[in-house]
Amino acid sequence: MDPSSAILMPETALTDKAKGRKPTASNGKERSGGTVIERPGAEPGIWERWYFPSQGSPEILNDEEALPKKSLRVTALPSASLFSWPLWIAAEGESRDLVKMELAGRHLLKRGMEEGLTAIPILQLGERRLVLAVATEEPFPEEIMPDHWKNADRFEISARLRGPQEKPDMILWQEQGVVQAAYYRDGQTVWFCAIRPGHCGSTLRRASVRLLSEGILSHLPNTILLQGISLEARLLLTKELDANFPQASISAPQEVAPPSLPPTPIALTPTGARQERLLKQRSERLLSIGSVAAILYLLLLAWGSGDLLIRQAALKRIRREVADIAAPALQAKQESERWNALRPAIDPTTYPLDLLAAASAPTEGGKVRLISFNLEQGHLLISGEATDVTQAYAFIEQLKKNPLLQEYDWTSGQPQLAGKNSVKFDLEGTRLSPRQDVP
Repeated sequence: MDPSSAILMPETALTDKAKGRKPTASNGKERSGGTVIERPGAEPGIWERWYFPSQGSPEILNDEEALPKKSLRVTALPSASLFSWPLWIAAEGESRDLVKMELAGRHLLKRGMEEGLTAIPILQLGERRLVLAVATEEPFPEEIMPDHWKNADRFEISARLRGPQEKPDMILWQEQGVVQAAYYRDGQTVWFCAIRPGHCGSTLRRASVRLLSEGILSHLPNTILLQGISLEARLLLTKELDANFPQASISAPQEVAPPSLPPTPIALTPTGARQERLLKQRSERLLSIGSVAAILYLLLLAWGSGDLLIRQAALKRIRREVADIAAPALQAKQESERWNALRPAIDPTTYPLDLLAAASAPTEGGKVRLISFNLEQGHLLISGEATDVTQAYAFIEQLKKNPLLQEYDWTSGQPQLAGKNSVKFDLEGTRLSPRQDVP
């Protein structure tokens, strides 16, 4: 339900609230969503909390009741803590900058007001715009605010929340023990101020004439509404207003309308609330960075876990393959050990591979190359090629001194030239005393 179309609440509910009694909630269901509007009460230290559910009638919340979940919290700043001034500014340009220039030229801009200064648009006539300059007084009286007021989602002006949706030309109400007055033009708040009992009629008359002369108001107030004021003070105010505004219709209904929330929000935030929001944004930023870091860590952990699983699977496969070839490998090892055990019983001089290794040993320098190696019935024929005759004879001498080849009787011919830088030679070895092989 739109707060601007809320039904009227009896004045007795406000009286109970001011006296400290607890109004009973309209239903026992858990509240969720909707809008909560906090505004200063009639007596000092008293705050009214109105709850506008998404569907249903508005109701007053006790101080002990928690705010409904997921609800929009709107807090009206006390009128005594605000500076307000209506101004005509140019249609072109930034409203806030133009307002600062106008207030500075009139010596109305106080220290600390620039940061929280806002301009509320009212109407535009030709090349001029009418705005209401509003700023919080510094230092801001935080001690009179409700609990956890810095966490409010939106801050408002009490004058914008007063009266019905179709506002009269002037509204007077009692706020924190002081009577406040606000002027309206086409339903828009153009100015508000505090007034003193006994002088309110003449003060409002002079203010109305001045606003009329500056074009802020199009006419003197014709309809005046007295809201939430005690009977004695209401009678006195009515008498003074009748004397100064004889043409006006003055009404003081027994029923007080709940707050009516304007659809367009304003950028009015006290310094303490701005700092609180900055801290909250910084915490949310750090939390988001921490969340991203945690996600990256989880991704790396998942990647490492996946890689470990792949490696474990590969290790299991290798172990399985090793287990499959363990028996054949053991059998081959046993055969190799048996052969190695029998090999010493064989004459190494008759073993072709050992003889070939012995004949190849002197060729490690690279200047001698074996061409052929032939072992037949105790005869060993070797042909080779050297770079010169000296290398060929040196190879033959080293070959004869090899322990495995000393049982051969060697004969060699004269090395022959086989080309440029090439000498060919032949050797024949015959075993001197062949012996029986050991079985």
